[in-house]
Amino acid sequence: MENTTYIGLSRLSAMRREMDVIANNMANMNSNAYKGERVMFEEYLKGPNAKEKTSFVNDWAVLRDFRAGKLEQTGNTFDFAISGTGYLSIDTPQGRRYTRDGHLRLDADRRLVTSGGHPVLDNRGRDIIIPDGQGVPAMADDGTINVGQQQVAKIDLVNFENEQELRKTAQGLFATTQEPTAAPATTTLVQGMLEASNIEPIVEMTNMINLLRQYQGTQNLIDGENDRLKQAIQRLGRQN
Repeated sequence: MENTTYIGLSRLSAMRREMDVIANNMANMNSNAYKGERVMFEEYLKGPNAKEKTSFVNDWAVLRDFRAGKLEQTGNTFDFAISGTGYLSIDTPQGRRYTRDGHLRLDADRRLVTSGGHPVLDNRGRDIIIPDGQGVPAMADDGTINVGQQQVAKIDLVNFENEQELRKTAQGLFATTQEPTAAPATTTLVQGMLEASNIEPIVEMTNMINLLRQYQGTQNLIDGENDRLKQAIQRLGRQN
């Protein structure tokens, strides 16, 4: 008799998780290179035997939408947008990390670092140091950085076989156990631009409203089932 309530509660729990994901998307709509997320659901069957199964809702995983965001002009020397598939290699105290957020700067040692202060690596796995007093750095679309007539370094652009396996960490970085491969030849870096988030605010607001209506409908179903059970118990009590 309580199966309806249990099924409804499983759906409410899943919708709460989905609402958290939508809210996180909305909060990051202005974050550089942020990729929208969606909850993947699956049916979970449980029962005393193979013929008597109850279908529950299980939020199985969170999937990312890896479509590229719009490239926006900034004019800043150390803003680099990735056009195509690929990631920058970043050195952190926790190990190698990866990002598409190209909002970079120079630290006190003139190393090229992320906004969080982590060094960006070249294609030999070394820090990139920009010499002082030799002109404004210029970057070719393959990631080669030149200062005056001197080639300083080439930014390491990598890719992965399964992007969904990337684990999100702090400051827009990703971790993975996969071995990186070279980014496709069609992938380029564009100086003076940044990749925007691929979140569409109107779509997210519509999803949030629809989810709220579903939540209210499921809650009404549970409340109705609870009232029905109360009435059944009261009638049984009067009969006895």
